Amino acid sequence: MTAGDSWEGRGTELDQTTCRQLLGSASVGRIAFNDEPSPTILPVNYTMHGEVVLFRTAEGSKLDAAASGVAATFEVDGVDPTHDAGWSVVVRGRLTEMDDPDDDLVEAADTIQPLVGGSRPYLVTLSTDQVTGRRIAPDADWVRAHQGPTWTGTDATDLMG
Repeated sequence: MTAGDSWEGRGTELDQTTCRQLLGSASVGRIAFNDEPSPTILPVNYTMHGEVVLFRTAEGSKLDAAASGVAATFEVDGVDPTHDAGWSVVVRGRLTEMDDPDDDLVEAADTIQPLVGGSRPYLVTLSTDQVTGRRIAPDADWVRAHQGPTWTGTDATDLMG
């Protein structure tokens, strides 16, 4: 399939430019790599830095994988449940621990704010050897009916009746 080709109705393949724009528009994705006894898939806060996915990590399986330069897959997506629409971008490449990062890389990494908090002193990059994406376009004729309470207040009291 090439960019713009349709699969299963409303789905289309995304071109490289759109994939890279979508990668740059998000801040949380999932990194996957082979581990024992099965593959490991972990969420990461990230940023794009040139042609690489950049994230911070602490000691553990992500750092070990990066130190070994293993092949990995990264996925990021967006969903619009109101219109049953969404997109997904997948990056395949190799993880690298940045032992002596340049100032530009450190500055880019300083923009990453891990949701879980805590210290993430190590910088890891994933090369973008292959980038693919898909989009499920919104259905213009159908919007899912509201199903249940919606949190609109600042303290959630609107959900408590």
